[in-house]
Amino acid sequence: MTERLRLTEILTTSSAVANYVGAPSVAAGHVLSAIGILQGTVSLDDLGRPQSPMLSRVTGAGRGAEAAVREIAQRWFAELGGDPWAEMDEEQLAEFEAELRALAG
Repeated sequence: MTERLRLTEILTTSSAVANYVGAPSVAAGHVLSAIGILQGTVSLDDLGRPQSPMLSRVTGAGRGAEAAVREIAQRWFAELGGDPWAEMDEEQLAEFEAELRALAG
């Protein structure tokens, strides 16, 4: 990996992914897709057909997060010193992804 990722970038992108697919809340799979998008290994086309923005606004897609995803994000934010600009090194990112994969099943 040439550029380190920030947790805030990952979480913001995962909300956009959930919104794109019309999901009511951000799930572990959305966060994993967001990491792939930021690393350039996943494209919007890989996510499937987007939901209409009109529908998404009505349902509020992507605005919340599943409780387990929220807990992981809060724990990692604290571990990174509460700094929204902190970058995750390769080892941290691998641990974060492993937790999300376990959650996603």
